[in-house]
Amino acid sequence: MRAHSIFSFLFFVITYMWSPLYAQLSEGGFPVSQAFRETDMPMIVSLPPPDVTDLLNQDDSLMQIGALPRMGVNIKVDYTSSSNQNWKSTGRGTQYCRTMFTSAGAEGMALYFSGFKLPSGARMFVYTPDYSQCLGAFTEHNNMPHGYFATGLLPGDAIILEYETPLGFTEGFVVDEVMYMYRPLPATLHDRSGSCQVNAACSEGNEWRDQINSVVRIMIKNENFNFWCTGTLLNNTAADFAPLLLTADHCAESQGTYATPADVARWIFYFQYQTPDCENANVSATQSLTGGVRLASSTALGNNGSDFYLLSLNDPVPADYMPYYAGWDISGELSPEGVSIHHPGGDVKKISSYSKALSSTQWGNKPDTHFKVYWSETENGHGTTEGGSSGSPLFNQAGYVIGQLTGGESSCNKPNFPDYYGKISVSWAANGRADSMQLKPWLDPLDLGMDKLEGSFNTRQALARFKADSALIGVGGQVHFINLSLGNPLTFYWEFEGGEPAYSSQPNPPAITYRNSGVYNVKLLVANQFGSDSLIREKYIKVVPGLFPNPTSNLVYAIAGEHGSSLQHITVTNILGQVVYRIKPPFKTRFLAEIDLSALPAGYYLITIQDDAGISTQKVMKSPF
Repeated sequence: MRAHSIFSFLFFVITYMWSPLYAQLSEGGFPVSQAFRETDMPMIVSLPPPDVTDLLNQDDSLMQIGALPRMGVNIKVDYTSSSNQNWKSTGRGTQYCRTMFTSAGAEGMALYFSGFKLPSGARMFVYTPDYSQCLGAFTEHNNMPHGYFATGLLPGDAIILEYETPLGFTEGFVVDEVMYMYRPLPATLHDRSGSCQVNAACSEGNEWRDQINSVVRIMIKNENFNFWCTGTLLNNTAADFAPLLLTADHCAESQGTYATPADVARWIFYFQYQTPDCENANVSATQSLTGGVRLASSTALGNNGSDFYLLSLNDPVPADYMPYYAGWDISGELSPEGVSIHHPGGDVKKISSYSKALSSTQWGNKPDTHFKVYWSETENGHGTTEGGSSGSPLFNQAGYVIGQLTGGESSCNKPNFPDYYGKISVSWAANGRADSMQLKPWLDPLDLGMDKLEGSFNTRQALARFKADSALIGVGGQVHFINLSLGNPLTFYWEFEGGEPAYSSQPNPPAITYRNSGVYNVKLLVANQFGSDSLIREKYIKVVPGLFPNPTSNLVYAIAGEHGSSLQHITVTNILGQVVYRIKPPFKTRFLAEIDLSALPAGYYLITIQDDAGISTQKVMKSPF
């Protein structure tokens, strides 16, 4: 291998951080089977695929009458965590099994659980067969009192569930449904929505960056079928950053059937699903939460209400999701301009703009329940809405939410046709007297009587952040970790895999010594009175011998004996004690040097390294190959 190739590989290893393919609220890490280089076949659960042609024909008919467009169907199964009898010991006090769920032709798959109660010490992963996309680790911290859970979508027609438990324990969950996605997965078809749509990262979104962070893609489950919708995090007068999310009532309804509490407990909410810049690009759905509880809706009124549905998510939104809790305005005023931010067809986040004043209208028989909006052509397109945009927020010129999308006639083929948004001013208290039919009790819990409330980031929540003064050290070297956490954490808990000490509860831990070569993870958990956050940096610390690789064919790298030391000079002698090579600064870095033995014959050599900490001599073998 050439010198630049070795160093490039080394640079990749020492700068590698937490993999962005790990999604949902989880603890990260890697499936133990990957660490063990698992090669045997998992237990296979083969599911008969649905008749996709028939489903697509049904969808055409349903969409003609305004039904929410479906994208997946759920296949019933009865798989328990103890169904797999092929458990393997890890040799570290745990065991694991692997099960592959497969159904021919699926564009993507997801798992739905009941009786989900993982024991302490258990870890569950769900991943593609090639390990390229992985969800988890899910642990006891994902347990909910109702016992429901779901995983996000993974592409392809096969996914593997891996379950690691303490020895002798096989209980933990039931997989009762597998979602078969029969329409293309947006993550692999970035332009699935119409070509007129404008990415939220484009210049049209420059004045709406905060509001963009409030918008969420929702994977809806309603009995046997699945849909895309859009929702918005909302602020409330208690300023407690409760995870309140507004979407459309019709997102929870399909052909007269409403999503049950068990269904809503298994909805998936995707945050930050957007392109990094204006150009279309494939992106990963890397941040999501599972499940919520309905608080209020206009369900009882059907088409005669304002079509709102308010949930509380099962979990607080992690700080590193950068959630913005959008403000709202219940005045009902007709805004002269503004935007809607949405996920058409489940695609990446888009923005549609209006520059003509809204008008008041209705969707059903009750007057003045909705805003009518006409979209404007902008610099990068003529944004409209599509299926999947339902429930998306309508913002007024001041950046407040004033409604959520019910439906309409706009499309890329009909950009000048209108859309209709249920008014927050109606949803506030006009749909009914019960708390379950109003926004007011939930968005104004202090009963302050405010007509509008500004949006806000949760600046009080603790956010775990840190770095090392060096990610590459020699065996026996030390690393100092620098705490960069935000939000005034009150407690700290560090875990240093392979380090001494292995744990610390100090904001800035003592120097950590690594006595064995390898690649190690570092974890920091912080908390304050408003919540907690954790950061795991996978394969962050690289500990190498003083000389590596050894044996070598040509190149050897030398590292200073202690971190912080600077290399001074290096001497190479043969087995007769004769000096055959000397190296002085400048080196690759002040603590890393490259030694080229290509001009020397094969055999053993002694390499003496002098740095600020002293002198050390090691033997290295040069291979003839």
